[in-house]
Amino acid sequence: MRNAIILVSFGSADDSIREKIFDSLAAEVAEKFSAFEIRQAFTSNFMVKKLAARKIFISTPAEEISRLRAQGFGKIFVLPTHLTPGEEFDNKIKICAAAGVEIIPPLMSEPFDEKILPTILECFAPADDEDLILIGHGSPHRHNPVYENFQKLTGEKIHVGVIEQNDTPNFSDVIKRLKISRAEKILLAPLLFNGGVHVAEDIAGEKNSWRTKLSALGYKVRVIRDGLGSFKTFRELYIKKLEAHLGREKI
Repeated sequence: MRNAIILVSFGSADDSIREKIFDSLAAEVAEKFSAFEIRQAFTSNFMVKKLAARKIFISTPAEEISRLRAQGFGKIFVLPTHLTPGEEFDNKIKICAAAGVEIIPPLMSEPFDEKILPTILECFAPADDEDLILIGHGSPHRHNPVYENFQKLTGEKIHVGVIEQNDTPNFSDVIKRLKISRAEKILLAPLLFNGGVHVAEDIAGEKNSWRTKLSALGYKVRVIRDGLGSFKTFRELYIKKLEAHLGREKI
């Protein structure tokens, strides 16, 4: 009986992002794990419906699990591209765990993989005279401590913030760190698998974005707009996570 792997992302209506990031990861997983059926699913119901209206059919995780079971597949492994075990993961992915359905923890679950930070630095490559600010999503409803705990591992010139204004570390928290490090030049980059609208509006936008607020304070700001999933070296972390997990399962 053949087993399956479902790659689950929040989703994107942007064809170029899906091809560059999600489809690239799916192809790389399929090449490495050729004995498995590889599927994709989105946790955003809005994205699923929006794509369906364009005759692009991508399921939610629960729908794809039901489809695989109906088709007679054996064990199903669900790998989220969501970076942290936050609200979206808990409410849309973790609840799908059942007999024969195993949920693999997000990449930035604790304890952190020691390769995550070096890989991020390799992808974004800040200059020696730049402080790096990594902007994650955060949550408006439930504080996600992963960002603050990840900050403890980064050193003085790397700062972690979140987009959601009601969560922490927020913009004010990051400014306090910048003053301590005496930063002048900033590299602003998304701590997100795919950047999309968050990069375009919240991080690099023309109004009330992290870029505009930092620039108004006198910092020289450079922005990277590509999400981490755009980089093959970062996507390889998911391949290695699958290798380790499936090795333990002795599949």
